[in-house]
Amino acid sequence: MDILLWGVVLVIALFGLVKSADYFTLWAEKFGLYFGMSSFIVGATIVAIWGSMPELATSLLSALDGKTSFAVDNVIGSNIANTLLIWWISAITVWTLTVKKKLIDVDLPFFFISSALFVLFISDGIFNYKEWIISLVMLVLYIFYTLSDTTDDEENANSPKEFKTIWMVYILCGIVGIFIWAKYTIESVTKLWELLDISPSIITMLAVAIGTSLPELIISVRSAMAWKHSIALGNIFGSNTFNVLAVVGVPSLFTTLTVSDSALQIWVPFFIVATLGFIFTTSDNTIQKWEGMALLILYSTFIANIIGWM
Repeated sequence: MDILLWGVVLVIALFGLVKSADYFTLWAEKFGLYFGMSSFIVGATIVAIWGSMPELATSLLSALDGKTSFAVDNVIGSNIANTLLIWWISAITVWTLTVKKKLIDVDLPFFFISSALFVLFISDGIFNYKEWIISLVMLVLYIFYTLSDTTDDEENANSPKEFKTIWMVYILCGIVGIFIWAKYTIESVTKLWELLDISPSIITMLAVAIGTSLPELIISVRSAMAWKHSIALGNIFGSNTFNVLAVVGVPSLFTTLTVSDSALQIWVPFFIVATLGFIFTTSDNTIQKWEGMALLILYSTFIANIIGWM
């Protein structure tokens, strides 16, 4: 009964995280578009960063609670889900996603460099505040460059014409909700670790990582269906970049993060393959349905490996 109870708590907490993040990003998107930001900038900064708040909140709270391997596991699992699962669902939703040339020329290489740095930093089994300083510099450069983009965007035609103060209230409520539900997520995961005697990394990689990636899924699919490909693509690029630079960085300011042996031996290689696969599928300016299916097969292999079917 205890397992069932805490399983239900975990599902409810993840649902609360997703709804809070979705509520926030809905109004944050309106805020950004009203002030003249392009759809890509909104997707790659405001929506992506705050869409990653569940990952940041759960990672920070877990680090403060002494669970030093949680943050790295969460980032690896979340980014793999973003680059394989969410791309697949977004691609089959509209058959073909169009990638701007700007993404290919600048944002894609930046994403690759950020991911490579993350792998390099955790290769020794730890992530500390010194490595966070380098990550912070990269993050600031990424945000500065993205915000400096002045490219006209035809997807902004339906931008809000009037600013409403209530948007700020909605945004604040979303942030508060994210941290409240993150606390219950960590507590329920901890109890399940103890009751099921399962490796913490497995639950983090599957339940928590996928659950906290649901805001990105909702945003990307909703944007793709509305033919706002810039927001859909910018959301994933920005979220993944923010994860590898900030979600592990902020907790490392309070404690040195550790990387489990299973993560180093199995999941980091999957992370590298997922990143390279993601780059390959976007390098020709479009993401076709068959490429999305290939990403799904790769993600299914990852899941099968985690639960011991391979």
